[in-house]
Amino acid sequence: MSLSLIGWLRQQIEGWQPSAVGIFQELADHDWPLSATSPADLRYKLTEAGHLLPLPTEPAALANVMEIELRQHLIEAAEEEGGLEVRVGSERSYPDLEFNGSALGDGYWAIDIKCARRKSPNRLNNSIALYTGNTWFLWPQLKFGSVLRPFGDYQDHLAVLVMYEFDPDLPERIKEVVIAAHETWRVASRFRASATREYIGSVTRVDDLVAGRGEFETRNEFYEFWRSPARRWKDSPEAKKLLRRALEEKN
Repeated sequence: MSLSLIGWLRQQIEGWQPSAVGIFQELADHDWPLSATSPADLRYKLTEAGHLLPLPTEPAALANVMEIELRQHLIEAAEEEGGLEVRVGSERSYPDLEFNGSALGDGYWAIDIKCARRKSPNRLNNSIALYTGNTWFLWPQLKFGSVLRPFGDYQDHLAVLVMYEFDPDLPERIKEVVIAAHETWRVASRFRASATREYIGSVTRVDDLVAGRGEFETRNEFYEFWRSPARRWKDSPEAKKLLRRALEEKN
């Protein structure tokens, strides 16, 4: 019997919290050896010795730190599971992780990790950018350079949502982390994530994101809405160039 990837994914993220608390600086002026009796004691001594610097405050940089840690957690869990193969995307590719293997049967699954800052306990600062709407999402049978394979070749698309409160006074900058995993369409809204970029946006209430309660009742409704000609995606020179390259590669 094939493994339910969404079920497996939820098991792996249950109780997960980021553990990165700073940036290690190799050079520091202190006596050696430096010993500690616990993780908390080690953190204190590294900080006092000048080895541990605070994490960045810029949202994209902070999100990248969390994504790297969670991605590695999922890769290690897949290796222990057996029958799961994982391919890692690049910094700007889609998806972050691609799963296949005998435990899943035929095909490939896309997993994207999304980190979002909360402005209140139940509201995000901004809508999460789920997909780039005017390239590989709009043309799902074409292989764009920024995706591991054509969007339509995946059996399903899953999103891991990491939602956190920002605290500039903490060296790790984050607290009160809430995490959830859903088929990506389940958390989508009918609005773009940005007024200037061609991104499909998520809903912004944290309880809706945790419950997978977006603005679409079905998968087909989501795709029909966002691929409708009425959406009028911006036909930028860059998007035209990417489409031309994808068509050339297909032909």
